[in-house]
Amino acid sequence: MKRILIATTIGLAVLTAGCTGTTGDAKPTSTSGGTAPTSTSNSASGLESIKPCDLLTEAEVTSLGLTYPGKAEQVGTSDGCSWNVSGNGGLRAGIRTTTGVKDLNLDGDKISQTKVGKYDATKVEAPDGAKQGCTFAISVTESSSVVVIGNLTATSDDTAAACERSSKAAELIAPKLP
Repeated sequence: MKRILIATTIGLAVLTAGCTGTTGDAKPTSTSGGTAPTSTSNSASGLESIKPCDLLTEAEVTSLGLTYPGKAEQVGTSDGCSWNVSGNGGLRAGIRTTTGVKDLNLDGDKISQTKVGKYDATKVEAPDGAKQGCTFAISVTESSSVVVIGNLTATSDDTAAACERSSKAAELIAPKLP
């Protein structure tokens, strides 16, 4: 499962470097372990029909200071979309139709339970020690989730700014989930 983490990190770094000339360093969540309250449904409840790049509109992307359109990509079991900020990292939203939040490995400096819209979620500050990142794992059902990862450039240690980016995006995404 570390390969998923490494592949996602490399993918976001390449995306950011290719678009801005500055490398970003998102630290996505991999899939094993972790706990969070989830809904009682065992199906993905319609997540299969959602395209990750449709989770944010052009107006929403630009309001977050990100570049539109996003880049669709699959990393492990996550179908995702990445948007960047010229010279300052980016954002990734990943849909997992067969992996609930409880099945994700959510390691970070600070982990807390929260709500995003009507959904239970897990907030991970500085995932895997990466101070420039913040993750919100939204529990759509017991066996499906949407993970929103905000990151700044690799040289940043502003976890609060990364959390602000991912929190705002998660709040915009939640109403579009089934």
